[in-house]
Amino acid sequence: MQLQYINNLRAIACILVILSHSAMPATDTSFGMYMVLFSLMSSPSSELFVTISSSLLAPTKQDMFSFYKKRFTKLIPPFLFWSIVVSIIAFFEAGLDSDVLIKKLLLFPIVPVTGVYWFVYVISGLYLMIPLISPWLEKATQKELLFLIGIWFLTLLLPYVNIISGDPIYKVTGDYYFILSYLGGFIGYLFLGVYLRKYPIQHSSKIKSSLWIALLVFLGTLPVIYGYAKNREGLVALTDNLSLTSALYVAAFFCFFQNFELPKVITSIFNTIAKYSYGIYLVHIIVIRDVLKNLLENYRMPHPLIETPFIAFISVIVCLIVVKVITFFPKSKYIVGV
Repeated sequence: MQLQYINNLRAIACILVILSHSAMPATDTSFGMYMVLFSLMSSPSSELFVTISSSLLAPTKQDMFSFYKKRFTKLIPPFLFWSIVVSIIAFFEAGLDSDVLIKKLLLFPIVPVTGVYWFVYVISGLYLMIPLISPWLEKATQKELLFLIGIWFLTLLLPYVNIISGDPIYKVTGDYYFILSYLGGFIGYLFLGVYLRKYPIQHSSKIKSSLWIALLVFLGTLPVIYGYAKNREGLVALTDNLSLTSALYVAAFFCFFQNFELPKVITSIFNTIAKYSYGIYLVHIIVIRDVLKNLLENYRMPHPLIETPFIAFISVIVCLIVVKVITFFPKSKYIVGV
């Protein structure tokens, strides 16, 4: 059961990542609400991946260097391969100068060649932290974990200071000198992942589980509704990766998949997507941006409620086929991480 709900979470996170990048530029100003809707629906995608990885890997019983060797040999080679591929495609499509291409490749340890790959940098940083904090996580009580998660939640409330005051008092990028800076950021999703695995939000009654999920979704959506109605400029902060909305949605997804089983047909599909999720993540931006969006540029669909899910659906299928074909080649684990 545990493995299955993790696979379900990994698959849905993968699908949401693709959905988040599938929206085409709006052809009508009235479509703005639907763009916000898709952004909201897909907002917890990468955060789900971080939380899932944390729930599986932390705390680790491996020594530091054994852990690093195992995790980074699976993470870095595919990332390096596709970073080169993305850069070469940009070189030919966008007409980049060779100097710009070389600079992008040299700087990729610090700056991703495409913004979509930011997740690899975040998860790499958390991998570095896991062996260091594992001894404490092994012994931590439920109250201690909740205390740290509570402090982290306080940092997620800070962007709302701007929304309420109307002044840019707090920067979404954070402040290195802020008292809670070391307990903020994506490490909170690590603590949340460990907590949700050890203390799942499970109920004997499906009604109670449904009410918990509804409450989490409602609380996460409420600030966005307010921002859309009162302060649309503030929506960027409210749907940021480090927003209260994303954190509550992550908890809601965990609660759903820990309490409800899916039909066997869907779990079979989700297991396949979960198995190849890292490769799909690395490939999807090429499929969406450089293939599908170019093909559909002159054949736009009438409404984003049709167009965006269609692009996402086709992208998932194409990415899955591409990754599966690559697995038949030798050393494919260094290309797609499987």
